[in-house]
Amino acid sequence: MRPPLPALLIMAALATAGCADERRQLGQALSGKPPVINGSLVGRWAIADLNGGGPVAGALLEFADGGQISGSAGCNRITGRWQAGSDGSLGIGPLATTRRACEEPGMGIEDRVLALLGAVRRVEHDGRGNAALVAPDGRRLRLIPALPEPPR
Repeated sequence: MRPPLPALLIMAALATAGCADERRQLGQALSGKPPVINGSLVGRWAIADLNGGGPVAGALLEFADGGQISGSAGCNRITGRWQAGSDGSLGIGPLATTRRACEEPGMGIEDRVLALLGAVRRVEHDGRGNAALVAPDGRRLRLIPALPEPPR
């Protein structure tokens, strides 16, 4: 007797659920960019959650080995410096941004991202390769490894 179709679909979903991290790591490796290493901010990150408000469309942060941060806060490009301590301390800034006018609510969201980046003092890593940038007042920016850039 064959299992019913809903049971097969649930089993297939459970079997592939753990593959997302592997696909993300493979994509990062194939992109030619350094992989995101668990416990390190070096690499490309997408903003998965802005202090409980959900993901930020178009936002991408890239932390380079030499202490350079670059990317997009949703509309404008950003660049600046970052420094992490072995105790989880983190400093970001000063940051420079382009000054494009963006439609709302994008501009307001971007302002909140930039304010939070400037306030961050700690980084926390989970066991799945994700990171959270945390301000002293508890605000959080949750990051997930970003998919590689599409080929041009």
